[in-house]
Amino acid sequence: MFQHLGETALRLVEQYGYLAVALFTFLEASMLFPLLPSEVVVPGAAALLVGGPVTFALFVAAVVVGTTVGSLFAYHVFGERGRSALASHGGWLRVSEDRLERATAWFRRWGEHSVLWGRLLPILRSLVSVPAGLSGMARWKFTLYSAVGSLAFAVVVATAVETGLNLIGIA
Repeated sequence: MFQHLGETALRLVEQYGYLAVALFTFLEASMLFPLLPSEVVVPGAAALLVGGPVTFALFVAAVVVGTTVGSLFAYHVFGERGRSALASHGGWLRVSEDRLERATAWFRRWGEHSVLWGRLLPILRSLVSVPAGLSGMARWKFTLYSAVGSLAFAVVVATAVETGLNLIGIA
């Protein structure tokens, strides 16, 4: 199933370019479509789109914008209506009050800076918005940390892919 989703996502990147990258990263970060993690699509998108300094910058911008806006969406959903929404739909979403408390405690333990470095880690990249919203982290700080973490993620991925392609003589 995930192979077909990955292939479809890369075909969309071929067809729509940076817009598809921004949309995909938005959908993942917002948790509206978390089924296909960015570590599956973003490297492939970088291989398709990055071919020099301008395309590198456009790729990074698409990832940063998509991830930051998507993260803000999840942050607001869980920050403003999180507990009430999960109370009424928690059984369907399979999120218990105990899990919410553990996520919030984890966030308090690791601190607000976990939003920044969390953007570099699989799974945590999207999920860190939930405890940040539930904990009432300042929006400006959440946005800044999300953007900087997304920037670092995009630069690392694009650089690794571009370097790898150069090493094997494709780029």
